Amino acid sequence: MLRRRADKTMPEDILHPDDDAAMREPLADRRGELRQQLSNAIVALFKQYFGRGPTDCRTYLEPDLVIIVLTGGYSAAEQTLFQAGKWHEVRQARIAWQDSMEVRFIETIERLTQRTVKAFLSANRQDAELTIELFVLERDAPAA
Repeated sequence: MLRRRADKTMPEDILHPDDDAAMREPLADRRGELRQQLSNAIVALFKQYFGRGPTDCRTYLEPDLVIIVLTGGYSAAEQTLFQAGKWHEVRQARIAWQDSMEVRFIETIERLTQRTVKAFLSANRQDAELTIELFVLERDAPAA
């Protein structure tokens, strides 16, 4: 598969040189530590309030974004429902749970980043066992 980039095509599995260079750059001061703290805190919330946590968690930081990608963590009951074609019910239950966790998630992100969360978005994909928690931060505004 090819994608268009500046009127040139390049194979999808090859990174643009600018992206490749950016991925090799060392992390800025404290960013690695903050990413780990954010991952640990969100996993702890999943374990405490959902009953189990993901099998993997990675946090990505951008100037005004915190993106947390969680893998695994679907319960045996959710897996059974998914296999029986009840994916919509599993998704709805996950969405309801994530909506009820919004305040806890936001408080955690604001406490650790010392920034105000402007918006929280959440998504799930069962067949890939992925959960994404995305936090948009106010520009240069400390948390209240």
